[in-house]
Amino acid sequence: MAKLIDTLPGIELPVSEVTKRLATMWEGEKTSSLSEFRASQMNLVLHFGLDVSAEEARERFDTVIQFAQRYPSRIIILCPERDRQDGSMTAKLFSQCYIGESHREMCCCEALLLGYTSEDFGYLSNQVSIWLEGDLPTYHWFNRVPPERIQKYYDSLLVGVRRTIFDSSVEPEAVLGLDWPYPEKVADLARARLLTVRQALGQYLSGYAPESLSKGLKSVTVTHSDSMTGEGRHLLAWLKSCLAECGSEASLEFDSSTFNLKARSKDDSGDCQLAIEFLYEDGRYFRWSKEKKNSICEIESHLGEAVENLPTRVKPLTPDQTLSEALFFDPGL
Repeated sequence: MAKLIDTLPGIELPVSEVTKRLATMWEGEKTSSLSEFRASQMNLVLHFGLDVSAEEARERFDTVIQFAQRYPSRIIILCPERDRQDGSMTAKLFSQCYIGESHREMCCCEALLLGYTSEDFGYLSNQVSIWLEGDLPTYHWFNRVPPERIQKYYDSLLVGVRRTIFDSSVEPEAVLGLDWPYPEKVADLARARLLTVRQALGQYLSGYAPESLSKGLKSVTVTHSDSMTGEGRHLLAWLKSCLAECGSEASLEFDSSTFNLKARSKDDSGDCQLAIEFLYEDGRYFRWSKEKKNSICEIESHLGEAVENLPTRVKPLTPDQTLSEALFFDPGL
């Protein structure tokens, strides 16, 4: 079975040679140095767990490279290995320049890949510290790293990190229960992916008086596909906070038997990916659903005098846009 680092692009180098190669890599001819196109703004560490597949690893790799084309970054990718017995490490170096619409637009990206045995906590943090660009903020993305192992990194890899991210639609639910040292510095990609959904729902529902949205409301149900567990959880939390601020019924209790607020999972075989239903005591309702294969959403609403059936379009964020939303704009857990 191929090691994870072997499935990703880059040239193999001894670990000790990586920084030396970086020092000279972008120096072209004297009249056309490329170094001016690789001024990094940040360090981004992509940290894989042992259970990441080759396909998923390549998807995440492509995402951070696309992200770096917009936000120049020193990318460090950590690839654990099961079988290495001597505790040694392997390394790869990936570099590529991208030209924009005009020849004046160029971005040079670099990724440093490290293969290591999962028990080498001390060696790992020391090696990462050597590869980081000094005086730049560092961001850390965990992908299928077990929660109990993440806790062991609190006092090593995560010291001084500006933002830590994970994806609750991919990770086990236990990640949400971790006692993060600084929860405000932790973000969930599943919540970031909801940005355009929240915008679309907020735009529509803002056409109604806040008190009319809360008056007589007896149930709110969010239905999500199995692959969008994190999105369903965060969408429900967002609706709860919004309805609590709508107002007129100060005694509204979200956990009481008179107000049923819940998320419900379904399998991935159908066309619907995410859905919301509001039901009111006087027969009013609001239903919204998002299809899986495209950006089409359907609204069926009876909040006013007439019933409305509206097709809408919610353009999803690309993976690199989702990454930037989580790193820079998410409020934290």
